[in-house]
Amino acid sequence: MGVRYFGKFRLDAGERQLWCENEQIALTPKQFDLLEYFVDNAGRTTKKSELLDAIWADTFVEETTLARNISWLRDKLAVGSDGQTFIQTVPKVGYRFTADVRESCFTETDLIIEEQVVQQVRTQETITISDARKETTASSSWIRLFASPWFAVVSLLLIACVGSGFAIYSNYYGGGNNSMRGIASVPPRQSNNAPIKIGSVVNLQNRYPNDGSYLDAWGAVWSKPEFKQIPTETMFVSTHNEPNRENGSGSWEIVSATAKNVGEQLVVGDRVHIRNMQPNAGYLDACGWTEHLPVFEKFLDQSGAVFTTRSPNRDNGTGIWIIRSATMAEGTPIFEGDNIAIESSYYINDRGTNRVSGFLNVAGKVADIPAFSDYQGSKLVFTKNISFDQPIPDIWTILVSRFNSNEK
Repeated sequence: MGVRYFGKFRLDAGERQLWCENEQIALTPKQFDLLEYFVDNAGRTTKKSELLDAIWADTFVEETTLARNISWLRDKLAVGSDGQTFIQTVPKVGYRFTADVRESCFTETDLIIEEQVVQQVRTQETITISDARKETTASSSWIRLFASPWFAVVSLLLIACVGSGFAIYSNYYGGGNNSMRGIASVPPRQSNNAPIKIGSVVNLQNRYPNDGSYLDAWGAVWSKPEFKQIPTETMFVSTHNEPNRENGSGSWEIVSATAKNVGEQLVVGDRVHIRNMQPNAGYLDACGWTEHLPVFEKFLDQSGAVFTTRSPNRDNGTGIWIIRSATMAEGTPIFEGDNIAIESSYYINDRGTNRVSGFLNVAGKVADIPAFSDYQGSKLVFTKNISFDQPIPDIWTILVSRFNSNEK
């Protein structure tokens, strides 16, 4: 496998790293596996089923998971693609990686002195120097090189770099067992911020440009005649510039939907209920179709309306939300200040056709809806599905709430 190059990118299979020139591009393990598979099969059309079997061999996932990860990869590769689309969609079949992949990016006139590869063998760190010298026809060039005073300077610099790199590697990775294709296990993520746990009460701050408002519950749904067809819902959900507009309205308790214990760390991939702390507000809930609510006729690009309801899970998956991340792998612990995506697990059955409700998302202004004139909120909240070429539509920063739970 080794190191391969395409466009401005360098894919290092041994270190499981992607570089765009001198900048490292952060990928989750599955994103790296997917990109590596594309690189291995460059120029060939790979079917969706093939990719699912190769990358998620031991896990059942929907095609939407594949589409979402390809969308993230496209977003990451756009940094150095100069407008190229490396991952091409082949309609009704799959995808094709169109980049020209090279084993080496050096020309015949380039000279590589040596390549240092840091490896970990069980619990001992070793430095393996692999000879990557390139033969040239002029042997006198080697003589001039070794005789040059610059060679001594370069050698000393290499020794210093190897020593410092070894120290950094040893301190960072420790000596744990390898758990992924023979590379060192990444240690548990540490943070100076407060850990977010099952049972934590949090504010969810939207990262929409120039907004920064907080998820907020307000008003009784039954009080608005425009929403008489959804009697199961309790309160409206929008965002507000204040983290807690009133008693607990912008504070939400993380409740496990999978029997995790209170106090256990929240991690990427957890399925949770999200309970509002305003008295009797209920749980965050995805409620059906925006196209069936005339009041939202301007927002038909959104999938579902969002309210609170008294039940943690009113219908099949309506109140279950999955913690996602565009940058952190599944199982990564969540700390205060982390940016996350929040995905509904609800499948909306519209005229016999299932579709995923999508991600918690903001769209438009509360002031644009006459029915909400009595509420000085910021943004409307929906769920939104994504297609293969879209990134996660919104990111939320999770913050420990300062709300006094004794007041609820």
